[in-house]
Amino acid sequence: MTALKTLSLDELELVGVTQSDTEMDVSVNFPSSPAFPATTGMELEGGHNAVYFEIEPGKQLATHTDSPEELIICLDGDEVEAWAGDATGVIGAGDLAVIPPMTPHGFRNTGAVTARFLGVFSDSTTVSEFEAPLEPLGERIIKA
Repeated sequence: MTALKTLSLDELELVGVTQSDTEMDVSVNFPSSPAFPATTGMELEGGHNAVYFEIEPGKQLATHTDSPEELIICLDGDEVEAWAGDATGVIGAGDLAVIPPMTPHGFRNTGAVTARFLGVFSDSTTVSEFEAPLEPLGERIIKA
């Protein structure tokens, strides 16, 4: 039997990721991915993956696609513009967004507080593709 695994989201090491010519400015960690620069090393056994990210007021997570379905829970924040495919809406703390696989999506924090999110992917391997390279990573395609 496997032991209970826990971590504190408030103690995660976050990597700042930006894009030139956009308002993208996100702090992110893939806690269980050995392929991403910020990770806890905690391996998941259930065939899924997770991401934690924060968006400051006035900033965004630029449009991108992810290979698996993603469930995104907004932990903190309000007035976060969200888009997925042709659908748009506003989400805040306590809301859940479901993003189908390979659907272009993103978020813009138009509120006054830092927006915090936890995303759970339906596959242990996640390939995310952005329209422009991410700095400081220098890549458009991120594998986690």
